[in-house]
Amino acid sequence: MRITTQTMVSQTLNRLQSRLASFDRAQNQLSSGKIFLNASEDVSGMNTALGLRSERRSVEQANRNANDASTRINLADSKLQAMLSTMRRARDLAIRGASTLQPSERNAISEEITSIRDEMVELSNNSFLGHGLFAGTAAGDAVADVAGTWTYTGDDGILQRRISTTETISVNLLGSDILGFDDGETAFDVLDQLATDVTAGNTTAVSNGLDAIDRVTGRIETGLARLGAAGNRIEVALGRNLEIDETLQRQVSQVEDVDIAEAIMKVNTEEIALQTTLGAIGRAIQPSLLNFLR
Repeated sequence: MRITTQTMVSQTLNRLQSRLASFDRAQNQLSSGKIFLNASEDVSGMNTALGLRSERRSVEQANRNANDASTRINLADSKLQAMLSTMRRARDLAIRGASTLQPSERNAISEEITSIRDEMVELSNNSFLGHGLFAGTAAGDAVADVAGTWTYTGDDGILQRRISTTETISVNLLGSDILGFDDGETAFDVLDQLATDVTAGNTTAVSNGLDAIDRVTGRIETGLARLGAAGNRIEVALGRNLEIDETLQRQVSQVEDVDIAEAIMKVNTEEIALQTTLGAIGRAIQPSLLNFLR
């Protein structure tokens, strides 16, 4: 086979191009810290990395859901705690009102009980991100005085959050339940009746009202217990999600990340090979007089 100068140049340039490509790839791996930047470089590795990253996104979304649920539950918990303190104050007033008092004292106690009722209404109608804390999935208030009757104005919707890839929890309480509407004995009616009985000096009715207050308090405490259980589940889920995410992150790193020491060595090796190729080209393709003739 006849080997011409042109054939030699062509083959040499092809080898040079291959060396340049290898050197460039080694530099890209070192600078990016990644074994591959395109799917064509490692189809299997890229598919594995994409699958792992998809799982990480699912875990990250679950964490966002869990944090949202935790915020909602903590806010509801704080409102129920305030309700509990308010009803305990009402109970103390009822005990005082069950005694024989002067009309001015009875009126003062009655006004404070009415103020407590208004505070209970305000606490019941708190909202978070457009949803009433105790109104189900409704955007408006949970309770209202409709034509002189205390009415639950929310709905029965349950807000759920997926806090892990396998676990979904409810994150809201219904005012119809914890405020006594379902039992036909609302906290607001109890307080209104108590205020009326105190004003009238009906000590027997006021004493009987203590039991009603205790039932209202019991429903609130049950709601707090449910929120506490949900909060514990969220904390456990967040801890488990963190462990899963760290594991997935390590797996992604094993698939994608280069060994820095090995990458540096590879760059040095490719650089030496490129310099050697350039030197060989310089020696093999010497210019002659014909290169300068036109």
